[in-house]
Amino acid sequence: MLLEMLSVIKIVADKVNSDAGACRVSTNLGNYQDSKHLHWHVASGNPL
Repeated sequence: MLLEMLSVIKIVADKVNSDAGACRVSTNLGNYQDSKHLHWHVASGNPL
């Protein structure tokens, strides 16, 4: 299941990268998360 999820993340990141010219993939832990579950963000825009 993890390999399937990573495959989907790669597809989405490739699309965002193609459309926006760059992207980042991130996840977070701890106090930053209201709902404690594993998830990823694929984002583009201003550097962090």
